Amino acid sequence: MTTLGKAAFIVGVFFAIFGGIWGGIDVPTNRAVIAILIVAGVIIGLLNITAREATAVLLATMALVLIGMWSTTTAFWPVFHLSHGLAENVVGLVVAFALLMAPSAIIVAVKTVIAVARPD
Repeated sequence: MTTLGKAAFIVGVFFAIFGGIWGGIDVPTNRAVIAILIVAGVIIGLLNITAREATAVLLATMALVLIGMWSTTTAFWPVFHLSHGLAENVVGLVVAFALLMAPSAIIVAVKTVIAVARPD
């Protein structure tokens, strides 16, 4: 992991937390925060994730995206009824982390497909 990769991860996590909690109702709405999360995710995907970590990263990103999508359905309503403010913060954090990790997952998936398809 390079210094730039470490910095991108730390900045991405900070902005995911910041954007998830204070960025808007349920999802980050600040365009600058969203742009920073996407750029940090690209840098993370290019510099931080090795071939050995690819499966875990792809699985974790799928979980984040699915939970983020699930939070907008009626299945998540009991959490909103328990505490609307807490539920908004939880959903915001999950969606912000999904925004951070989705670009890196796309890059890792492409790198993995290229590695598998490459002739020996």
